[in-house]
Amino acid sequence: MSTGSSCKRPRDDPDSGESAAVVYAEPPHPKPTPMNIATISSGFEKGDFLVREEKGMRVYFDFFEEAFNYISNRGYIRMNKDDEDDWIQLMNHIHTSVKGGMRYNTGKLLMVMYRPIEDNKEHSKTDNSGVVADGPK
Repeated sequence: MSTGSSCKRPRDDPDSGESAAVVYAEPPHPKPTPMNIATISSGFEKGDFLVREEKGMRVYFDFFEEAFNYISNRGYIRMNKDDEDDWIQLMNHIHTSVKGGMRYNTGKLLMVMYRPIEDNKEHSKTDNSGVVADGPK
């Protein structure tokens, strides 16, 4: 049993007629859930902002607000600052580890958003507000 904080709930003991306290331990950390991530980056010719999401989907926008609204409407939410900073640091490290440099312009990573996998639903692909690029081949 964990030594974390606990709460007590009385339980009736049918033999003694007295109430006993049962101690319940709180879990140390919430269970991690699988998730998809999406990123918003800047510094591209086709548009000032690029949204990358699952399955290699890339959409370019001229304004940050359009990029943010697009990805929010697809069910992604912003990570807390610490998690976002960890992801940005990890992706920057991964990009610099590629021998000879990345094949494509990765831009400057601005924001990381996520969507839990169990909440994934097929989203409408009829939003034509951005320029859609072909995914990886």
